[in-house]
Amino acid sequence: MKSLEEAIKIFDKLQEINEEESVTIENSVGRILSHDIVSNYDFPPYNRSAMDGFAFRYDDVLRSPILKVKDEVFAGRPTSVDLKEGECVRIMTGGLVPPSCDTVAEIEICKENGDMIEIKKIPPKFANIAFKGEDLKKNEVALKKGSLITTNKINLIASLGMKYVNVKRQLKIGILPTGDELVDVEAEIDNGKIRDSSRYSLQAQISEIHQIPVNLGISHDDEDEIRSKVEDAFKEGCDILLITGGSSIGDKDLTGKVLEELGAEILVEKIAMKPGAPTIVSKLSMSREMWIFGMPGNPVSTYLAFKMVVVPLVEKMVGTDELHPVIFKGIFSGTFMKKVGRVNFVPCKVEDGFIKQIKYNGSGDFTSLSKANAFFIAQSEIEKINENDLVKYFMI
Repeated sequence: MKSLEEAIKIFDKLQEINEEESVTIENSVGRILSHDIVSNYDFPPYNRSAMDGFAFRYDDVLRSPILKVKDEVFAGRPTSVDLKEGECVRIMTGGLVPPSCDTVAEIEICKENGDMIEIKKIPPKFANIAFKGEDLKKNEVALKKGSLITTNKINLIASLGMKYVNVKRQLKIGILPTGDELVDVEAEIDNGKIRDSSRYSLQAQISEIHQIPVNLGISHDDEDEIRSKVEDAFKEGCDILLITGGSSIGDKDLTGKVLEELGAEILVEKIAMKPGAPTIVSKLSMSREMWIFGMPGNPVSTYLAFKMVVVPLVEKMVGTDELHPVIFKGIFSGTFMKKVGRVNFVPCKVEDGFIKQIKYNGSGDFTSLSKANAFFIAQSEIEKINENDLVKYFMI
């Protein structure tokens, strides 16, 4: 059995994929940049006013706070006004600050009287001016290769004049649920049958990290059928295949056996984590490589195995470190007991920095998973978490 850290360290030397594509800025959110984005000009491209007010030379108001208004400057219009001593211009937000001006006083602190103003409260020198290049300089890297494009980056990309963005291609991730007990979501459940919920959960998780889910359909607990569907995944061009169910050591747990028969290299057979211990990590190499995960069938186990084991592989393949859960620390409410030797991930509620336990009946309890907004982490060496202990967690 490997620790979680040992399991994902297997991916460290993996080379990222080279394939990339060009997408429109409208379709770029969630994608991974394949190259640095370098600014082709200074931003702002000129000294501009940060608010409505009056632009002037600071030294002039030190001599007298009363100035003559010589002209008006509007956003988007050039200006060639040249101010003499004791003069200013009325300026609008975004307006180009005349070269002779170094400060802007907001309109609220100015008293107007005809073509004269009095500055009631002299602002600091250089106030209310966004200076050329102060946000971004020409030839400066605006966004690095491997950056996850999020909505807060779109303004920047658009301002750089980019209609198209070069990004890594999306990975195809196959989903193969196994089990005689599984039926599709619309089927009636009787005689020990259960609906195949993990397939839909994994599809959502794959889409959440903006990769492409490939549904291979349910397989019975039959070696030939599982083998055939693994081969289908390879033919479909899947980069990764997730096989749910059949990863443990029961008579009907066939994943490991099928992978060995196919010649896959079994890199991890079990991981010291709860839930999700019976997680297999393997690699099938034929005309190309396909990573194959044997995942537990219980929904919370599958959910956690994807986040903690599969996502690190996806990150390596597409060349980013921005897809995995962000770890925070919070104050624990109550107590929690566990056995030493496995890291535990437990559904919980986090409110105002406090980690609150919820009713949880184990890895098959998808109801508790739906009520949680986070998982707290009980490290492998810990036996007990006490009231008010500082504990790691991640949001979901």
